[in-house]
This record gives sequence, structure tokens and C-alpha cells, in this order.
Amino acid sequence: MQVKGLTFPIDNIGRPSYIPTTVIYDGRTMKLTRKLNFLLLVVIGSLSAASGVAACAPPPSFVDVPHPTLAAPKLLVSHTEEIIVDQPLAVVLDTASRTDLKDAIHKSSSLPGVSGEYPLNDIPFGTPGARRLVCLTDGSTLEEQVFEQERNQTSSRFRYIVWNYTTKQARPIEYGIGEFRHTEMPGGRTHIVWTHSFKLKDHEFPGYLGALGRYLFRICFLDRRYAAMMRGTLQAGKPAVEQQPSGATK
Repeated sequence: MQVKGLTFPIDNIGRPSYIPTTVIYDGRTMKLTRKLNFLLLVVIGSLSAASGVAACAPPPSFVDVPHPTLAAPKLLVSHTEEIIVDQPLAVVLDTASRTDLKDAIHKSSSLPGVSGEYPLNDIPFGTPGARRLVCLTDGSTLEEQVFEQERNQTSSRFRYIVWNYTTKQARPIEYGIGEFRHTEMPGGRTHIVWTHSFKLKDHEFPGYLGALGRYLFRICFLDRRYAAMMRGTLQAGKPAVEQQPSGATK
């Protein structure tokens, strides 16, 4: 197999932007190329604990399934982005909590955006165990659940899982895990670190290639367009936070 240039059409989603082109092909067949040309959904999990439910409801075909069993970390493909915001931790977290999910993600042109949310249990989103259905602008859905939320006076941690994608373009993905870490710095600033990891399906391309498949996924998608989406989301949220009154939350 020869790497010449993969095409992951992913440039605008309901949160940030993404990915350049490459084409992986086998001289014996072009089927691999077609399989690589999939839209991989963004981490629709987010730092936003907002509950803004737009026009979104489970479609007739929706089946609520438990999240997959978590695999060993070495089987995941991860990327991390970070940013420093000139506001104290309390202001940053308060602003995030008042931002709707569909507004938190940087918009791009090649990925579907978020059109709404629908709670799947009675636990407020942002609380561990809370689950919701997320509706996307292409008519597909996915499920999201909060795993962990910790907060003290100087730091916070928010971890979530995304799975049950219904779009055909996300067929190679079994689930995604996201984590936001916020740490207050001297001078009233906050350091934000966002890590997102994907578990690929073992029976789908490129997941069935094992370590090679994870490598291809990383260099052709995760470290390019998905990384750009993550950066775009963090950068887009920075001005809104820094315009808030310092030292005071609303």
C-alpha cells in the first residue's frame, strides 16, 4: 500500500474546522480510497453544560444503547489543544455554562453542525451520568454522556463520551472520549487543555489495520482538520470570555 494523499472532507462543523487531502490507495483496488473519504464527526461533547434544547427529538429509528466498553488507552488515537484565557477560572467556567452547545463549536464547511439536544435521562447535563441525544444539521444523531466533572477553587475537569453515531460517514468510529481541563494561573488567567480521543472499529477500515490504521487516521484526519477544529473552537470562545467583567460571574 502506498500513501499519496488522503481525502477526509471535514472543514466546517457546528464547532470548529478541519483537514487537508491525501489519498491512500492500493494498486489492486481503489476501494480503500472510497472508504477513506468519510466524514468523521467532531467531538460533539463539549465544555458547555448548557441545556439549550433546540428542535431535536429521537427519530423513529433511534435505539438508545449503552456506551461501549472502554478500550485500553493504547488503542485510542488522541490529540490535544490548549489555550490561555485572560480571565479567572470562575469567569471562564460561568461563561461556558451559559453557552449553548450549538454555539460553542466552531463552524466549518465540511462537517455537520449541532442543531439541537434532547435529554435522555433526568440528570442535568454536566453532572456525571447525564446523557443526551445530539441532533446534527445533516439529520443524523449521536449520544453523549458525562463521565466525570470535578471542580475546586483553582482547577476543573470535565470528561465525556460520544457514541452511537447514525451518520454513515462516521461508520469507522466506535466512540470518542473528550476531556477539558481548566487551571487558574497567576494574574487571573486560565489555562484550558482539551484532549479528544477516538476508538476505531476493529472491523471497519482503517481500524482493521491495527496500529497502521490508527496512524493513518491520525496523520490524515486527527492531527490536521480535527486539530484545526479544536483550535478554532478554543480560539472562537476566547474573546467572549475575555469581554466578561473580571472577577465577577453573572
